[in-house]
Amino acid sequence: MTDGEDDQGLLIFHKIAGVALAAILVVGILMATGWGDVTVEPRMETFAQATPGMIAWWREDIGLLSMITFGLMLAPFVLVPAAFSVGTGRLWPVRWRVVVVLGLAAAIGANALAYRALGGRDIGVATIDGARWLRDGQPHRQWRWRQAVSVTGGCRTYRRYSWSDPSHTLDYLVRFPEKREARLAFRLDDPEAWAMKLRPIDDTLTAAGVTRSVQSDAECLAHYRRAARGGDIGALRHLLKPAS
Repeated sequence: MTDGEDDQGLLIFHKIAGVALAAILVVGILMATGWGDVTVEPRMETFAQATPGMIAWWREDIGLLSMITFGLMLAPFVLVPAAFSVGTGRLWPVRWRVVVVLGLAAAIGANALAYRALGGRDIGVATIDGARWLRDGQPHRQWRWRQAVSVTGGCRTYRRYSWSDPSHTLDYLVRFPEKREARLAFRLDDPEAWAMKLRPIDDTLTAAGVTRSVQSDAECLAHYRRAARGGDIGALRHLLKPAS
């Protein structure tokens, strides 16, 4: 075997190692993000349950941390393979490869700890009177349902590919001034029970003449009808009714 063949084999090995390390780092950030979600969930639940008359609640995403997390998901597939000659044909010096891999690992850990410390502080809560936004359990903004700008949502069927199994989603989003949103389908276990809880809110929005854009497809509704006790989804149909 010639020296050139040895060098080529070593380069291929480095490329495979770079892709593998990138995949490991991405799995790491997914696990770290999942850990952060699990650890802040009780905090959010406590804030929501302490709100008198709470009907539903949703989380308010942390904009900066969300952007950093998204960037950290992309960075391993951009930086690590490049450091190991993927797409460039040039292997970075060992010290820079170590800096890239360990630096990204440290950033992932720091991001998870930051999310653990700062995540779950901001939530939204729906009551019969309106929607309010809390920080550390204290309300800092509130809107009445009749002050809403629009209602969007529905029951939709999605297929990633034509041959894929369908996935069905329910959505009910109320928008307010100041770009505030009440995501009332954030926590959804029993669709029919959920629809019955939201009906007074929906009736108030309808009576106030709030602009409505709700669309549902027959396949999605049939899916939830099959899953419902006795096949009755009357409350769900009422909640997801289109504009009259």
